[in-house]
Amino acid sequence: MPAQKADPMEVDVRRYRRWRDRRREAERHRARQPRPGKEVDDLLDFARAWAPFGGPPEEETLVNFGMCPRRFTERLWQVIGEFGCGRADETELKSAYPQHE
Repeated sequence: MPAQKADPMEVDVRRYRRWRDRRREAERHRARQPRPGKEVDDLLDFARAWAPFGGPPEEETLVNFGMCPRRFTERLWQVIGEFGCGRADETELKSAYPQHE
């Protein structure tokens, strides 16, 4: 039995369906990923702004986030662990906000 040549239209349709399925799976994967919200953005911006000064004064974290400095640092590292940040940011933040054991 001789091999039949594939119809070019069928080849294109199969290729398109594979591409569509991969795209849909990628969209589903992105939808399952946690997204940072305003609180996370505000917390990271605040931490970055105060990092060159060794961290914010206690009253600043209390007024802006309702947290003591220790809790602010715990939350900061929780956010970084969940959402990440750039390597340069992380290095600077480590020196200003050391993690408590």
